[in-house]
Amino acid sequence: MNVLTKRLALTGALLIAGAGLSGCGATGTVQETVEQVSAATTLAKGVPGSATPAFRYSVKGAQQSFTGVLDAPNKSVTSDFFEKIPDSDMTLTMRFLVIEKQAWAKISFDNAPAGAGLPKFPKKWMKLDRGRLSKDSSEDLTYAGETDPGFVSTLLTAGADLKETGSGTYAGTTDLTRATDAEIVDADTLKALGAKAKAVPLEVTLDGEGRVIKAVVRIPAAGKAKASTYEVVYDQYGKASPITAPSGAVAAPADAYELLNG
Repeated sequence: MNVLTKRLALTGALLIAGAGLSGCGATGTVQETVEQVSAATTLAKGVPGSATPAFRYSVKGAQQSFTGVLDAPNKSVTSDFFEKIPDSDMTLTMRFLVIEKQAWAKISFDNAPAGAGLPKFPKKWMKLDRGRLSKDSSEDLTYAGETDPGFVSTLLTAGADLKETGSGTYAGTTDLTRATDAEIVDADTLKALGAKAKAVPLEVTLDGEGRVIKAVVRIPAAGKAKASTYEVVYDQYGKASPITAPSGAVAAPADAYELLNG
């Protein structure tokens, strides 16, 4: 859940606009500079904020992919993680629902073979006792003002050469060395990318109301890592299902805390 708590606050259009100038050298024309500032400002305004109504999000291609719903005005968020267990057919599924300081979880090992010795968890939502969580887990499972789960604002802050390429579509580059909070690549891949990491392709799409609906970063192959794509999708603005405390929740067993605190 760390990816949900390490948010960089959107500091305003001026900061983003300033970052948008980083790719414009002394030879850049005034028109090019104006275009970059305009694009950066427009994109900054489109990033979800504290007043944005509930929306659905999906983050794929990062070190850990996840989906969910975020409702900042009501201080609540859901997050679903799916992790394939190496060298097996098993998948660890972890679902979290957080409303301010209250947290619930669903955990399962899907396709686990008989006799694997893995813990079995209730199929119902498990209410988590904050007093039994480690400090880190307790902080991760608290709504702490998250508004931008895919770190689009971070990518824009580290962006350059941002220009409108069509109706609602923009393109430029972003500096992965300045966007490590997004956890798009691991440290080894970042090192292997070398200078390429400072200008990887970035594409951002806005809807008809100027809201970010997609951001794509295209990472070239480097070292042992193949070329990959990091994709953030935000949709169903104001139409996502409201987040409410689940009814019929049960107390989480000791195995749940052992897994979450491990």
